[in-house]
Amino acid sequence: MKKLLTSVLAGALALSLTACGSNSSQTSSQSDGKTISGELTIMGWGGGDELQARKQATKVFEKLYPDVKVHEIWLPADSVDQKLDAALAAGNAADVIMMSPDWKGLRTKWFEDLNPYLEKDKIDVADFTPGADDGYVDPDGKREGMPTTESDFMFAYNKEIFDKAGVPYPTNDWTWDDFKNVSEKVSSGSGAKRTYGIVSHWILQSFASLPYGGTPYNSDWTKQTIDDPKTIKALELFADLVKSKELPDDAASKSIPMDQMFVSGKAAMYPLGLFEAGEIAKKIGNNFKWGIVLPPKDPNGKNTNIKFQTGFALNKASKNKKAAWAYIKTISMNKEVNDIYAKVGIPALKESADTTFSKLTIPNTDIKQTDYLNGLADATTFPWGGSINKAADLFGQVWQQITTQKSSAEEAVKKYAPQIQAALDEVHQKQSK
Repeated sequence: MKKLLTSVLAGALALSLTACGSNSSQTSSQSDGKTISGELTIMGWGGGDELQARKQATKVFEKLYPDVKVHEIWLPADSVDQKLDAALAAGNAADVIMMSPDWKGLRTKWFEDLNPYLEKDKIDVADFTPGADDGYVDPDGKREGMPTTESDFMFAYNKEIFDKAGVPYPTNDWTWDDFKNVSEKVSSGSGAKRTYGIVSHWILQSFASLPYGGTPYNSDWTKQTIDDPKTIKALELFADLVKSKELPDDAASKSIPMDQMFVSGKAAMYPLGLFEAGEIAKKIGNNFKWGIVLPPKDPNGKNTNIKFQTGFALNKASKNKKAAWAYIKTISMNKEVNDIYAKVGIPALKESADTTFSKLTIPNTDIKQTDYLNGLADATTFPWGGSINKAADLFGQVWQQITTQKSSAEEAVKKYAPQIQAALDEVHQKQSK
């Protein structure tokens, strides 16, 4: 979900931002019964097939609104925050800004409230795929953006390793205790010939607080909750996985890339993000038979899952809000656009998710993607993005402490919980100014 652009961007960015909001076009379009014209600047991020889908989506908009000249700025994901904040502060940010709910309101003061636009155009949020619209409305009721795509995780498993170990394949009803039991049974060997229960995928750090109904912080992220007994118990689960060599330790993880570990049969399970499913499937090829299953359930019967979401916001300072809203509405609600997005993620429009997306299989396989839709029901928005990156780094230290066995989960939590709380307090203080 990353990668893009080169040093050419520096000049292009400055040029495009200068054009932001200018309304120089003298012609007009009657598309959708509205007169919309002028220039429009879009800023977002993406790479590979995802980026191509976003560019195709813009072409659909341009076909509907031929008198709007669109300038696109696509940045590498790891440089978006810095460049966007600088542009917003300088007052020359794009008209339409790609966003994610995991920003947690950090930039809400810069964004137009879209509620009046939805009311005027009689948009029914029931038309969205379940979960797609989560997080775009802040606690005060302001709508910061409109959704475009979302993605979540399944647990891929090597059927041959399970068969050899005499272990039944996991089902969508398995629990984290079942997972621990299964992981132990499918792990075998030692040293370089070790087969691990599951790879040390980077997403496991985000799963780490969830297995027993815990959370890393409360609903408005004003208070850390990693010191909750349920969260500590979950962290202890992963510490035990490392200790029993079911989850690779730091040294083993660095010896072979996580995807190669699964592809080469060195691990029985892999937390498979929708965004990487096609590439992993291509690498597996005919090496072995495999399947996917929902992540394990917590004690409340909730399938724990992590989802990533993307949408678009309207810059409050835009000088062409009519065109900006037309773009956001098209990208979020247009069937043709959503069918394009269905090839790289779960589309926001339920009609496309239930038809185009649900009929697709993971590329290079006959494994249907339907379960990725089912996994959204209880999925948690990626907990460590956007404005709380400092707290995220500190939680990363907790994860490192327990996965390198430098300290117990309880010891790590005792040390870092106050620091995480201070980091959350700092963000809220900044937002209140």
